[in-house]
Amino acid sequence: MEAKKVNVNCSNCHEPFIIDFATDQFSSEIQIFNGKKQRKRTYIKKCPHCDTINYVMSDKKEEWGNRKGPNIKLFLFSGIFSCLGFVVLGILFLYFAFKGIGFVFDWLFN
Repeated sequence: MEAKKVNVNCSNCHEPFIIDFATDQFSSEIQIFNGKKQRKRTYIKKCPHCDTINYVMSDKKEEWGNRKGPNIKLFLFSGIFSCLGFVVLGILFLYFAFKGIGFVFDWLFN
């Protein structure tokens, strides 16, 4: 499947150039409403004449070609483990903090 190419006029110098959905940088936006996914991609490219950043938004998968975007399940999976890691580190910190406080009180009052 061939990705789309869009002719764009620069927002600053108004010179025309091409944004290619197959090669240019993009950011993805994923919204989930009532279990239904809506995906949008914003393709970003600098103007070759004045280096102004221009963008084009697309919400049609047919225009994107075979290029894969970020995996949402991987982000959720890593987020769960980072949260779990913070909890475990917090518990370890509190454990050793109270051990240290206990040691100091034993040393001072014995």
